[in-house]
Amino acid sequence: MHWRYRVRRQLVFLRKLFWEAYRERILLSLVSTILFGTLISILNKVFYGSHFWDRFPLESDISVWFCEYTDMERLVRQPINTFTNFIYLISSIFFFSKGLEDIKKKRQYNLITANHFYSFVLAIISLYTFSCSSLFHSSLVSFASNMDFSAVYSITLFPLMYFTHRVILDLRGKPSNVKHWNERLMMIIIFGTAYVLLTFVISLHYVHPIVGTFIVLIICFGFYLEKRDPNQTNKDYLIATAVTIILAVIFFEFDIKKIWCDPNGLINPHSLWHLFNGASVFFFYLYIRSERYKPEKDMLRSTIREDVHAKFAIKKK
Repeated sequence: MHWRYRVRRQLVFLRKLFWEAYRERILLSLVSTILFGTLISILNKVFYGSHFWDRFPLESDISVWFCEYTDMERLVRQPINTFTNFIYLISSIFFFSKGLEDIKKKRQYNLITANHFYSFVLAIISLYTFSCSSLFHSSLVSFASNMDFSAVYSITLFPLMYFTHRVILDLRGKPSNVKHWNERLMMIIIFGTAYVLLTFVISLHYVHPIVGTFIVLIICFGFYLEKRDPNQTNKDYLIATAVTIILAVIFFEFDIKKIWCDPNGLINPHSLWHLFNGASVFFFYLYIRSERYKPEKDMLRSTIREDVHAKFAIKKK
């Protein structure tokens, strides 16, 4: 079978699957994104020159920190960097809806589906990141910058919490597709405390090495689980997570060093950092949901695949 034929058939299948399974979520995300962009435009036109943010302290050179041209007279001082946070908003909608779907369908085939808490927590983290990053790039004031950093810490802590939970269950010989109230409570206390310490107590001088250590632990725990229980997850999602986070870091560095920098362009390195970082969170969620997932048990997926294959077979004849 020619590779182009297979690719085209797979793309048709994915298009039909996403439309049938996620139609409401896709439309809600599209409407939310359009409304968010429209709101930014209206606010900048109506409140231009209002100096609303002047009452709050900010760094003296904040207007040149980012590649995007910054008009300090606007209410939303960096509209593009603000708008590209929409990726966290639509991810939040998706994560929350999947948690509700798992409850409704009584799914329990892995840690995520058995513990709906994880989907809801990641939805809250994504919404919090959307809010904090949007506030910061709208205002560029100091307290919003601290909130933006705290959102990054919460994103980093989530995969560490998930992997730590799975490692503990594995070491104790307990299945991951069952609710374990004590372990979950322990995760909430430990990582809730870690978030508070990183955000409000520990000096920024020490925070970055600590976050770096967390990232190393995430990689180590993930590698351990893949070796301990191989072929239980979809590695395509893991690869997509790694690729998007690497691209996000590259564009973050580009923004700092003013590489590929067009202040008046429609896209810039920092906005790409938002998009790729948000995509990495989305792909990571799909990766951890794929643990022990059996496509043949998904009736919608099976029906659509059979329908697409039948139509392509007819066309081929």
